[in-house]
Amino acid sequence: MDDNVALFNARAEAWDANPFRRKLAGDIAAAMERVGLFREPVSDALDFGCGTGLLTLELARRCQRVTGLDSSPGMLAKLDAKIEAADLDNVATILADIGAGDPLPGTYDLIGSAMALHHVADIPPVLERLLKAANKGARLALADLDSEGGAFHPDNEGVHHFGFDRLELADMLAGCGFTDIDATTAATIERPGKDGAVRAFTVFLMTARRP
Repeated sequence: MDDNVALFNARAEAWDANPFRRKLAGDIAAAMERVGLFREPVSDALDFGCGTGLLTLELARRCQRVTGLDSSPGMLAKLDAKIEAADLDNVATILADIGAGDPLPGTYDLIGSAMALHHVADIPPVLERLLKAANKGARLALADLDSEGGAFHPDNEGVHHFGFDRLELADMLAGCGFTDIDATTAATIERPGKDGAVRAFTVFLMTARRP
């Protein structure tokens, strides 16, 4: 089993207990609304790296259908339980590791992601696979940390990037073929760093379009 998969399987049971994760999902969905991603009806959305589905379920309230994709069976089991408990008929899940080259079934009008990208070792191939899974004119919405030097996570196991420089990530998206790239601040998280001092960490929402 991939080390990241084992790590997130182990964390799945307690994942939703952290209140900042629940609030962040709502903040990211609200930022997606502010930039107009739901102005037109969204038939099919994908939440890449969905974890326990905190953003997935926000999208389910705003899109006709949404699929949560993750490489961790433990995380998806938590989301599947939520889907069953709420009797949701517009939410599905896919177990796949597109970072390892797994194919993405289907195509989508909106592809979102919340705090998943910094766990991806090699980003351009993943962006290229997401582009291929996007319908013509589809929107991409990536939410992740601004560059933070490794202070955000108490334990950086499984973290491949200490946030992102927005211009560098925009260049990656453009290099893969995305257009109409823009970014805004979606949320600010205040939490103690490793030295115990409280620090503010910003989360961006970067949007792009498949031409």
